[in-house]
Amino acid sequence: MHNSKISVNLVALRRYTVRWHSLKKNEKLNMKRIILLAFIALSINSYGQSEKQIDSLNYAHMKIAVPENCTAKSEYELLDCDGISIQWIYLNKEMLKTVPNQFIGQFTNQKTTKKRTEIKVESFGSELTGYKFKMKNSDGISYRIIVYGTVNNQPLLLNIGTKTDIKETADLNGFLKTLIEIK
Repeated sequence: MHNSKISVNLVALRRYTVRWHSLKKNEKLNMKRIILLAFIALSINSYGQSEKQIDSLNYAHMKIAVPENCTAKSEYELLDCDGISIQWIYLNKEMLKTVPNQFIGQFTNQKTTKKRTEIKVESFGSELTGYKFKMKNSDGISYRIIVYGTVNNQPLLLNIGTKTDIKETADLNGFLKTLIEIK
């Protein structure tokens, strides 16, 4: 059920990405909006799923047990795990060229974003690059790390949200230490 909705959204996203290079500037702006809406729809679809207990995650074709005291929203998303939420989105090689920059651009242009810093992490021997955002919201300061690359031959975008600043691997919670190291 849930995977079929993700597949439908990702197929639509891939179809739009393939056309990207042949579009004019105003069409690209519309395309960015469509991609953002597809991502939002993907997120909303996961909220509409039944409350089925998820005991393992699928990270780059690797099964990883959901840590105790953590809640998995899907096989690709962990919520409130020792103060950190994390999700990953699978891409294809063509999408890896455009989608991460569009996704990062959405955060860069938000009024709540106070600072953007480049960051590199290692995940199962692969380097992922992207940005760490410092954001001001009604609850105070929060941080978001968005990195992308290929792990275990799977192109992906990794999205981490936290209330605490992550500067080095020691700042990661136990679960994140199994996935990434800060470089």
